[in-house]
Amino acid sequence: MIVVAAALWTLVFSGISHDLHVLASSDCSDCLMPVVKCPQGRLSGKVFKTREGRGIFGFLGIPYALPPVRELRFKHPVPSGPWKGTLNASKIHPVCPQRDIYRRSELFEGEEDCLYLNVYSPKLPAEEVASLLPVMVFFHGGGWLCGGGNTLWYGPDVLLDRDVVLVVPNYRLGALGFLSTGDEVVPGNNGLKDQNLALKWIQSNIKSFGGDPKSVTIFGESAGGASVHYHMMSPMSRGLFHKGIAMSGTSLCIWAQSPKNEGVENSKKLAEAFDCPRKPTQEMVECLRKVDAMDIVKHDVIFMEWDFDPMIPFKPTIESEVEGAFLTKSPTEIVQSGQSADVPLMVGITSQDGALRAAGVLNNDALLEELTSDFEKNIPISLMYDKTAKNISKVTKQLREFYFHNKKINWSLKEQLVNMYTDGWFLNCADEAVQLHRNYSNHPVYYYLFGHRGVASFTKIFGGGDVDYGVCHADDLQYLFPVGDGLFPDKKPSEDDKNVAKLFSMLFANFALTGNPTPEISDVIPEIWKPVVSENMEYFSINANSPGMRTGLFLDRAKFWRTLESNPRTPHRSPIKDEL
Repeated sequence: MIVVAAALWTLVFSGISHDLHVLASSDCSDCLMPVVKCPQGRLSGKVFKTREGRGIFGFLGIPYALPPVRELRFKHPVPSGPWKGTLNASKIHPVCPQRDIYRRSELFEGEEDCLYLNVYSPKLPAEEVASLLPVMVFFHGGGWLCGGGNTLWYGPDVLLDRDVVLVVPNYRLGALGFLSTGDEVVPGNNGLKDQNLALKWIQSNIKSFGGDPKSVTIFGESAGGASVHYHMMSPMSRGLFHKGIAMSGTSLCIWAQSPKNEGVENSKKLAEAFDCPRKPTQEMVECLRKVDAMDIVKHDVIFMEWDFDPMIPFKPTIESEVEGAFLTKSPTEIVQSGQSADVPLMVGITSQDGALRAAGVLNNDALLEELTSDFEKNIPISLMYDKTAKNISKVTKQLREFYFHNKKINWSLKEQLVNMYTDGWFLNCADEAVQLHRNYSNHPVYYYLFGHRGVASFTKIFGGGDVDYGVCHADDLQYLFPVGDGLFPDKKPSEDDKNVAKLFSMLFANFALTGNPTPEISDVIPEIWKPVVSENMEYFSINANSPGMRTGLFLDRAKFWRTLESNPRTPHRSPIKDEL
């Protein structure tokens, strides 16, 4: 390896212009510390290596908002100003306050000063006329309860073997990010407004890192996928991105939007737990601002009714018409009225997404017995239609008949239980979103099923042990990011895993560059991925053996949920397109 002195990075830059100034050479193969100047100031980063040995410039812990503490808690994010000197952007930043209930963790971690983002680039422009790369912005999942943008989870190791710039922000979680009083005091959606501010930061700064602000793709998984879909709905985010990818989550998921008054009532319930007044709302919020952030996180248990369900007490909400509102209409209404962002959209799920919940139930005899013996009580809570269905008992009866033929749930019905959670939490809202955009939008909608189970699966950390439940929720993340390296250190990727990672990352990078995941076929991509054009719900199957186009993604199950009045909305029919 050739050792390059840090001084070699420094180039002379002139004036105080906020235009592009780069203090690093253009490529990174054998290199040390990169230094960049962006409008906020100078910052020094570090070098990463991808799976294929490519050198990557990384800049960690860049503040994009002021710390949301004290009087700024529960308020809209405030942009972070310039810093003095050179910011050390080589250290991992803290996650936002949280507990990971999906892993049944008893660890409470994070800091309220957490609004930072990471930028990774394979190439820094040496001059202003240099070509810029498409930007991909990843919003992490975790039910708006947990997770973070740290490099250990969502670093550049896999995706940046492709020619893109990657940005991964933190955003506020739980009550700290999604508490709502239903009025102008705390309208709600502050976690989504954090993401929006990160997108604005990208528009102002990303050229300094070799990224093209005119080619920004937002993508996310689970709550991150639903976040992507929400940005397509929000006028606040209009023009800040140009393509969207929603992985295992859309704004139409039953877990993704507060039913009427739920957010306000849960905010009052939280206030009562700390002897804060329920009203007036200003006094309630001022009292909650004095509570330790971690104590707020620890009170997640007061919202649990069966095991950890319902899992997401503080969700995105439809705000009142106040200044700075992120969302004031339902996503369905926005798309049907032609007001959603007119950008190419990719939507997909994993083939057994529902193992996220089912694995932990099946592997716990007590939970399985509780679910079976009190199905009528616990399933509406777990599938979250207890607050949305007009006839809860009717829906419950239909579910028991469709999936289990009224039999007692046991290990012999493992697949059916996984399917029920897959469909209720993920397939239904993916299917609904694809139909909605196909009927009412002009942009192409690409649908996919990720069906590769590799050497490691998230079911192990979701309580399922070593049993094969299929391709679990979040399993696909391992083929874009190094998230599995820390979770499954004894599991080394197989050749099939490596091939799927190459395929998956190329599809995403192609989409970021062109708006088309398959502009051409190759040895890696054997078939053109066509958008959905009919009720056959055409989709691309992503797997190791025979990737390519299919029709009818779990269509019988999807049609069952279309008729199930678990979360009733206006039927998605477009008279204009139907006439054509």
